[in-house]
Amino acid sequence: MTSALEGRIALVQGGSQGMGHSTALALAAAGATVIVGARGANGCASTVAAIEAAGGNAVAMPADVTDPAALERQFAAIEARFGRLDLAFNNVGATLGASPTHDTPAERFVQTLDVNLVSMFRCMQHEIRLMLRGGGGAIVNTSSIGGRRGFAGIQDYCAAKWGVIGLSKSAALEYATQGIRINVVAPGLIDTARFQAARANYPDRIAARLAEIPAGQAGSAADVAATVVWLLGPGAAYVTGEVIAIDGGECAR
Repeated sequence: MTSALEGRIALVQGGSQGMGHSTALALAAAGATVIVGARGANGCASTVAAIEAAGGNAVAMPADVTDPAALERQFAAIEARFGRLDLAFNNVGATLGASPTHDTPAERFVQTLDVNLVSMFRCMQHEIRLMLRGGGGAIVNTSSIGGRRGFAGIQDYCAAKWGVIGLSKSAALEYATQGIRINVVAPGLIDTARFQAARANYPDRIAARLAEIPAGQAGSAADVAATVVWLLGPGAAYVTGEVIAIDGGECAR
């Protein structure tokens, strides 16, 4: 039986840990050859080793997505090795601090936009150029429920993640007739290493968040991976410009 993504070349930016790591493994299990990108070469190599141990195909191509020159080198290497790119999961972004709007340093606000939004734009430019030359493809970008609702104290992060949604929807309109689909996942609380650290350091804050979630618990990285694999696969061939919340119903409130 042929796997759904057999023969596809898939890039996972931010594939060294958490949701990116799980999605890289899931894409490989579905038959894709996975390019693992992230800042740390060791983390990329670890994900590749896990994929190969499970019988899949992968290659590490580390890059800091906030560095335009590093992205140029990464995509030149992708084109030189594979000649095309079929699928991409841009799992990039981070919160860089928390403060009320009037106390937030403008420098941090700009840096947050660069990490979460401008880097996404740069990745998409490179990916779309390769996909146009190859006749099409599919992209999934990671936003957040912070891109669908506000959170006090992280207005910079929420602004950036709202921007990811606007960027993705606009690009989806631009390339729909050229065989490129672009969608967004918006995770809520997901049980990753970061979540575990936050629960250990701020148990009351995490308990309060969990109380807001209709499902009553955090999601798993596997929940995100399954959604991304579906969006990148043939089962979602008529889906583009959409935002799927993976949040246990939190945004439904």
